[in-house]
Amino acid sequence: MTSPIVIVADSEDQVEEAQVRLARVGIEGIKGYLSGGILGWSQADLEVAAVPQITVSELKDLIPRAGDLQIIDVRRPDEYQGGHVPRAVTAPLSTLRENIPVLGFDRAKPTAVICAGGYRSSAATSIMQQAGFTNVMNVTGGTSAWINAGYLVEMPA
Repeated sequence: MTSPIVIVADSEDQVEEAQVRLARVGIEGIKGYLSGGILGWSQADLEVAAVPQITVSELKDLIPRAGDLQIIDVRRPDEYQGGHVPRAVTAPLSTLRENIPVLGFDRAKPTAVICAGGYRSSAATSIMQQAGFTNVMNVTGGTSAWINAGYLVEMPA
């Protein structure tokens, strides 16, 4: 059973964009959105949690230093096949929730989540936190920013 999804955005335009992007990766049936976005939530004095955001430069620096770092690429398989961040393991967003138990990730290890531009990885970090991951980071700009920075791209064997 999947949990209902509620979008948190600052405007209805952002809600519509999020719905389109989620539908593209097979996530539909959005239950609603938070009117007023996160600002409205925090102004109501409700608890706020955050996922650390890291740049591709920070990820590049972490790779050699954090030997236990897990890198999860949540793009579609064809995107992953076109090249990915070194050491990244494929786990498409559309099946992530169902596949977490069989992928063998350590939920306590630092985990960087990346996609093409940052939208899918952001959704994935939420799914992973719900699954018990305690040290998850979203890579802003995604693989596109990685490539644009001129960093090494691995090709699947």
